[in-house]
Amino acid sequence: MGRRIAVRLGDVTVRATLNETPAARALAERLPLALRMCASTVGCCGALSFSLPADPALVHRGWTDGDLNYNPSGGWLAIFFDDERNSMRYGDQLTIGRVDGPLEALRALDGRLDVLLSLEAGQTD
Repeated sequence: MGRRIAVRLGDVTVRATLNETPAARALAERLPLALRMCASTVGCCGALSFSLPADPALVHRGWTDGDLNYNPSGGWLAIFFDDERNSMRYGDQLTIGRVDGPLEALRALDGRLDVLLSLEAGQTD
């Protein structure tokens, strides 16, 4: 099982579990991480200031609502909370984790957000 993280997006905090991909492990090594994200009708995304390793065999089209994805060619990190039914039109997706629990609080977010990703308490290297 992957590492559990807390994702604070403005005033909303959700928990997520990173998977065992090289990209997810590399992200965990950089936590805590602050970045700016923008909320849209399908998710929140923001540009990373660094690259994560991306195995081409793991890059795919689309997402499932609740996915935490990395876009290797754009360097974007995204948390998707809606529109999985139409997501196959979007390529270059690498799933690195999943939100644990309900997505409703994320769907209420709007605009630019200060985001902090951190390891859950009790998890260390």
